[in-house]
Amino acid sequence: VSGGQSTFLHDGSSHSSIPHDGDSVIFVKEQQGKKHESSSVPCFQAELWIKELTSLYDSRARERQRLIEEQEALASQLLRQRLSGEGRAAPASIELKLRVPLEKEVPVAAVIQTPQPIKEEPEFPELTEDMVKEVSRALRGGIQDEVLSEGFRLTITRKDLQTLNHLNWLNDEVINFYMNLLVERSKQPNLPSAYTFNTFFFPKLRSSGYSAVRRWTKKVDIFSVDIILVPVHLGVHWCLSVVDLRKKSITYFDSMGGNNDEACKILLKYLKQESEDKKGQNFDTSEWTLKSKRANEIPQQMNGSDCGMFTCKYAEYITKDRPITFTQKHMPYFRRRMVWEILNQKLL
Repeated sequence: VSGGQSTFLHDGSSHSSIPHDGDSVIFVKEQQGKKHESSSVPCFQAELWIKELTSLYDSRARERQRLIEEQEALASQLLRQRLSGEGRAAPASIELKLRVPLEKEVPVAAVIQTPQPIKEEPEFPELTEDMVKEVSRALRGGIQDEVLSEGFRLTITRKDLQTLNHLNWLNDEVINFYMNLLVERSKQPNLPSAYTFNTFFFPKLRSSGYSAVRRWTKKVDIFSVDIILVPVHLGVHWCLSVVDLRKKSITYFDSMGGNNDEACKILLKYLKQESEDKKGQNFDTSEWTLKSKRANEIPQQMNGSDCGMFTCKYAEYITKDRPITFTQKHMPYFRRRMVWEILNQKLL
């Protein structure tokens, strides 16, 4: 007891010394004050507070450690999958959050591109002043055997070009050269592929049969093209036969309205023999059509000189897959134009 002395009696009981009268009042008040203070102010327990704080931080530390271990395990798994070639797709449990690109976040007006119209070449391109002068120089007098153009294993002399002047009849060299220009143009991707026989082929086939022309296509597969041109010379008249393998048709064009179904039959028989000889395959002719164009179906010549020109221009339009729209009035223009094309080995 504070402020007192305690003695033990011989009988085992304790006895507190009694303070004096003056001290008793002070003693009582001090004891009352201490009793009141102890009842109103709680005692601060430091050890319990430290234990609670430590426990809280230990719990958060354990949670962080658990997350770290999970991330390390996931990274290790992805690394193993990548190394084994199996990690092409992320695990289904992983949610990927990607930021949307700016152009997706901010609407941008779509740019509509207007398709540019395909520029169509004019049907009758105008000859320039320089081109006209070049044609005039080739057609005027000079050395007749002078070679003015070479190509396709053919040579064109001044004498050959003279057949295109005025109302002269076209010769074999000019027609063969021009037909080869058409074949060369057909190599463009937007045109049907073409092959041409020369002007001596059909007379030989008609007079001597397949064996006479069998070797003419030793290095050529005529069945690999779309169109085959066959100029037909009837002594003093030029015509054209066209074999269209796309349409399975053989068509005869005569600028004087003639009918020549026999020429179509000869060519169909040739195709059958050529297929059996070169490919070892039977050529089915059951679906093929043979036809001679009537005079009202194609433009006709109004003189006795332009049959060769009509033959060449029939072929030119057919190899472009365009309808034949020219007439007799265009022939003077076509003659000058063909001179320039042969000189420059280029079609307008």
